[in-house]
Amino acid sequence: MGHTISVNFGLVHAPPEFDYDMDVNNLADEISEHLDAANEDWEETFNAFTMEELHFLRWQICWKAMARYKQLPPIEFLTGEKTIWGIRSGRGFGKTLSAANWLGTEACTTAGYYAAIAPTHDDVRYTCFEGPTGLLSCIPPQLIVSQNSSLPMLTVRTLDGGYSVIRGFAGDTPERLRGPQHHKIWCDEIASWKYPQDAWDNLMFGLRLGNLPQVLWTGTPKPTPFVRRLQDEKRGVVTVGSTYENAENLTDVFYENVAKYEGTKIGRQELYGEVLDPEEEGFVKRSQWRLWPAKRPLPKFQYIIYSLDTAFKEQTYDKKKMESDPTACSVWGVFNIKRKGSNELEKHVMLLDCWEDYLGLPALIKLVKKERKLTYGDKDEPLMRPFIVDKSHRAGHTGRKIDLILIEDKGSGISLRQSLASENILTEGYNPGNEDKLTRLHVVSPMFANGRVWAVESNVNEGEFRTWAEPLVSQICSYVGPRSTEHDDLLDTTTQALRLLMEKFFGPFTIKKDPEEEKRKAALEEQKKRKRRRNPYG
Repeated sequence: MGHTISVNFGLVHAPPEFDYDMDVNNLADEISEHLDAANEDWEETFNAFTMEELHFLRWQICWKAMARYKQLPPIEFLTGEKTIWGIRSGRGFGKTLSAANWLGTEACTTAGYYAAIAPTHDDVRYTCFEGPTGLLSCIPPQLIVSQNSSLPMLTVRTLDGGYSVIRGFAGDTPERLRGPQHHKIWCDEIASWKYPQDAWDNLMFGLRLGNLPQVLWTGTPKPTPFVRRLQDEKRGVVTVGSTYENAENLTDVFYENVAKYEGTKIGRQELYGEVLDPEEEGFVKRSQWRLWPAKRPLPKFQYIIYSLDTAFKEQTYDKKKMESDPTACSVWGVFNIKRKGSNELEKHVMLLDCWEDYLGLPALIKLVKKERKLTYGDKDEPLMRPFIVDKSHRAGHTGRKIDLILIEDKGSGISLRQSLASENILTEGYNPGNEDKLTRLHVVSPMFANGRVWAVESNVNEGEFRTWAEPLVSQICSYVGPRSTEHDDLLDTTTQALRLLMEKFFGPFTIKKDPEEEKRKAALEEQKKRKRRRNPYG
């Protein structure tokens, strides 16, 4: 049988060398050879088997002989101690072949309903079913009763004379998984599903047939929130493998093409199956945030901005998920710090509060009216407190109230601004124009790189941010494009707030010049000028 080869990260595994067109009259002899028992008298034993059972037996012997240890189910999965098995590996490891053999074996062993789920309908059909290492390449044709390529669907004969159905589904249509119920499920390239959590939830609700319903997921990982959660699943066991473990089945051409990825981040992910830290890819690093000590009094703020990203509009309502994005808010305060080595003051900004919630317009208006009365920055008081005492009866400094409420001037933000204006609460609109989220993050990233952005240290965990700040910090440091974070609403509130503050207080950020370096360059330039002035006739 010919080998199918792709020069990059495509299909690289050679199909199994199963000769299904052999003379069925010699099937017993074939099995005897695999069992290394040619000298034994197996005729009487094999006469007790049906032809389907002999084909099944030869299939299993061939697969067990060619499979590597990591391609076979772990002991915990076989005994039922774990009900979720994951194969997380680099490209070309042989995970599709492993999964196809597992699901096909289960379907041919016990009559029932089984499913294979891939990112799209084409992936299910041309990889899981009809691919060179898919179900049809593994299951002996003599055990296949019927095939429907358009669904796709297989009906196979079981060892007890019954029938099993293996049905294909697409991960990008999670609602199709409502209703169908299964004994076992194979989830292929789960990191590439469009709606992974929704599809996973629906398939798990349908995994309810038989005494031991189980699921196998396979794929090369991506640093998404869903994949990280799947890794920590208590009911699961994960097999981790690299591309190089399947070297004998991969071509030299393939290795020559992927050699350039060795030692890179994409190589760690695509060759070794490593789940990268999403913050490694971020443009803003966690280390660029500055931590304000928990025991240190807060500074007196010169300006406080209350930034909102609203989400009660049709554009943020996901009809597939039947839910909308949350409304998000962050509060930022501007303050002065003496620059090291001088008495010159430079402006910094501190994250004072943030939250996400699913709120309609009336509830959001009520909350904004309440929170605009909060004050921030009293050294003898907590991070924020209600403004409930009349100013004339207030003793000493009690922090600063919000100076500006900033709301995106699009969609539902316009409705919120109009509603607040009708109650004499003035706000400022922010219009990002055609800039995408990543561009907006790039614009404000110099503030982080220059050490101008602070968050308050936790009272409990020394050296860490306060719990409520962690979601915002994570979004800022992890975002590299659409779907790189589960939500990005706090990111929007941050970029619009910091951009406005840059325009009002900070101005453009430039690379600070080293005075000593400047003197050295000036001296060198002067030496060059003197050489040029030298009289060649002197």
